[in-house]
Amino acid sequence: MAITGGCLCGAVRYELSAPMLFGGFCYCTDCRKSSGVHAASMAVPEAALTITGETREFSKIGGSGHPVARVFCPTCGSPILSKGGRPGVVMLKAGTLDDPEYFKPMASIYTSRAPSWDKPREGMPAFPEMMPQA
Repeated sequence: MAITGGCLCGAVRYELSAPMLFGGFCYCTDCRKSSGVHAASMAVPEAALTITGETREFSKIGGSGHPVARVFCPTCGSPILSKGGRPGVVMLKAGTLDDPEYFKPMASIYTSRAPSWDKPREGMPAFPEMMPQA
């Protein structure tokens, strides 16, 4: 079963052929500034994702100290994914899913940076900075 999605104008489309590895919310400054609010993203295997249409990238050093590339549609500006945190894994933006119910958030990270008007969900695991790596 393929999971599909795309940007606001339809110029960028994708198909995911594997289940998400993790889903969550990020409240870091970069995610907030690139999305307008916290980011709702899902970790997926990069090899299982096929993107069609032209995309652009903007790269910046993230909170981890490593470069993070944000991939977006150059026509409408919709964020599609970010990459650079873990080799072989990309963070697909949940708001781009054709069926948004596929996204199942499991935790929130960088909650120490959440503004007062956008607090993390109660009852969901929350980490003030990055979630500890197993």
